[in-house]
Amino acid sequence: MPRITATAKINASKEQVWEVLADLGAIYKWNPGVSKSYLTSGLAQGDGAERHCDLGTKGDFLKERALDWREGEGFKIEVYDTNLPLKRNVVTFSLQSDGEGTVVSVSPDYELKFGPIGVVMDLLFARRQLQRGMEDLVAGLKYHVETGELVGDSLPDA
Repeated sequence: MPRITATAKINASKEQVWEVLADLGAIYKWNPGVSKSYLTSGLAQGDGAERHCDLGTKGDFLKERALDWREGEGFKIEVYDTNLPLKRNVVTFSLQSDGEGTVVSVSPDYELKFGPIGVVMDLLFARRQLQRGMEDLVAGLKYHVETGELVGDSLPDA
């Protein structure tokens, strides 16, 4: 099981960061990889809350649900349907106070489709793409929380 982790220190309180993260339907505001997102369940937060994310303009999508919701501390997001070559993906989001800021960590636990071919795909390019996606995700969260601005499809130069 490949392990990837991306972290960012955000210059905001844990409560401020949690408020943004816990708004599951609004991930498009801060994740540059998501062009549109919305809730698909009757729950807005907590275990079982679900969302749909459109990725870019090629028709790629993720359907996700929240698991292991720990109010103010973190949660997991399980991709339960997608047209990407993911067999399984559960991303852990964790928050930790650090002085006057908050450290956010994201770590996907994933497996690609296609058996041995998927393992080769992962080694050749998928792991690097996913690592970059996680780094962009935390950078986008940092930018949005600190500035209040939407990220769009690319991060502003820091």
